[in-house]
Amino acid sequence: MFLAKKWLGGLLMPLPLLLMLALIGLFLLARQHKRSGTSCLLLSLCALMLLSTRPVANALITPLESRYPPHEVGTAPIQDIIVLGAAQVADPRLPLLSQLGNAALARISEGVRLAHAYPDARLIVTGYAGGEGRTSAELYAEVAVALGIGPRRLLLLPEPKDTAEEAAAVAPLIAGRRALLVSSASHLPRAMALFAAEGAHPLAAPVDHQAKESAAALPLYTYLPRARYLERSERAWHEYLGLLWRRWASI
Repeated sequence: MFLAKKWLGGLLMPLPLLLMLALIGLFLLARQHKRSGTSCLLLSLCALMLLSTRPVANALITPLESRYPPHEVGTAPIQDIIVLGAAQVADPRLPLLSQLGNAALARISEGVRLAHAYPDARLIVTGYAGGEGRTSAELYAEVAVALGIGPRRLLLLPEPKDTAEEAAAVAPLIAGRRALLVSSASHLPRAMALFAAEGAHPLAAPVDHQAKESAAALPLYTYLPRARYLERSERAWHEYLGLLWRRWASI
């Protein structure tokens, strides 16, 4: 089931979908269906171009990232800090931090910052290997220790493969405790819903925000299509698909 979801989710991303639409257009043109073929090609090209621009990418991801405000450290005690897993490449030839993807690096950095702010809190790190030699939970723990978190404060959960499994594994551990859930801002709406479905209600601690707007006037070239904006659109698309899947599965 997990692999099926990964395959289906990958195929339903904008880039594969639009490339398939373009191939359909080329096939139709080859079969002399000029109007239909041209329409498919133009639609795929225009959609790909729009999704690769900053305004469209930010418009897609902002509703997700603005759902929860950044966590402000306060005097109320926090007993657990949960850092959800993210992509990693466990290449021992690289420095430790270089083995983490951007999302993973942002998540564990925030987790460590909060752990220093709440010195009595337990730091729960999750995430499986995903074909790599080491799990993201193990890499997170090594980063945390290197940045001054005592090993006794760490709890590793290397088995969960996705957010639903992470929620199911963590929920019993934080029952009746005040906890923070650290994840990418765009991912938190889905993660919080999955934790709530397991009867857990941690406080949100979003990080890794993508829709950043400068207060200064931006030059016109920043509106040109770029790969990083397409990646931002795909991240938002992935989360919307995940929310839709959860709603469909709960029917």
